[in-house]
Amino acid sequence: MPAFAEAPGERARMGRISGALWTVAALVAALGCFLPGAEHAGRGWVLGLSAAVLAYGVGSVCGWIPWDRASMRSLALGMVFTIPIVGVALAMTGGAVSYIEPLLVGSLLYAAFFFPARWAWPLVIELILCAGTPLLYDDGAIEAGYLPRYAALAAAYLGATWVMVGLKARLVDAEIRQRDYANQDPLTGVGNRRKFDATLAQELERRRSSREARRSEDETPFALLIIDLDDFKGINDTFGHPVGDAVLCRAARSAQSILRSTDTLARIGGDEFAVIAPGAHGDGVERMAEAICAAVSAADPLDPSPTPGASIGWAVYPRDGEDFETLMHSADERMLARKRGRRPLRVVS
Repeated sequence: MPAFAEAPGERARMGRISGALWTVAALVAALGCFLPGAEHAGRGWVLGLSAAVLAYGVGSVCGWIPWDRASMRSLALGMVFTIPIVGVALAMTGGAVSYIEPLLVGSLLYAAFFFPARWAWPLVIELILCAGTPLLYDDGAIEAGYLPRYAALAAAYLGATWVMVGLKARLVDAEIRQRDYANQDPLTGVGNRRKFDATLAQELERRRSSREARRSEDETPFALLIIDLDDFKGINDTFGHPVGDAVLCRAARSAQSILRSTDTLARIGGDEFAVIAPGAHGDGVERMAEAICAAVSAADPLDPSPTPGASIGWAVYPRDGEDFETLMHSADERMLARKRGRRPLRVVS
């Protein structure tokens, strides 16, 4: 199950929320020292720990701690090592009658909501165990009724975690479906223009970042192919739009059958498709174009709908361009040249 904080921006937001929770906890612990009835081992110790936690929380909220660079594993391990601070804080603020015990709910919700289940459950169990430490050192815990209260707390925390993990699973599934709908052409099932634009921008940005960092692993070329069905308007006019829709779906299936799993096929216009093929260049692009053209133009004996031809043009990064507009223009020019019956320029790279 994917975590909500997979992207660096989401991990940064996760760090800010964590910082806000720690900041609130530090302020409550410090202010609680001065309220009537508060029990604690030593006001100085409580205030000192509160100051350290407050500094950590403010640093996270303000972005001074680079959470966007941390992995989910690092964030989870960080929580593993900070949960024991909760146990120390309980001891300092009264043990079995600690006034900060209700703040554990914030840590519980944070762990159960933001982390994948494989991390959420161990973190919550660790939190429950830390909440039970007063039973080990506080001689008055039994008399204060902490044991039945702790049993109820453990059951409530486990139940809340079960609910939160299930809720998160449903939300993630809904997000994935929504993302698919937003990036999928509803007729053909391949990517839409939004998907195409985002993928092409991602490929360009990856190579631009690699160049700026003077790395070579992402400096590989990639090909952009534009596929246009010939006389598709005539098919619509002669046979009707339902037949035209069937032709588009068959063309998409035929083109997809030629592509690799790493290639992206998208419908970017009425009868126009595009392919982004990482690593493709030179003669390989021309062979790919010919194979797609043959597949799209091949008649299907089981499908009585008309079979249009296809005109394909291509551009290769970086030889034919290093930005969105130039690559699109180069691919369009080759496609139009082929549509006019001239052989497209050969790519050598």
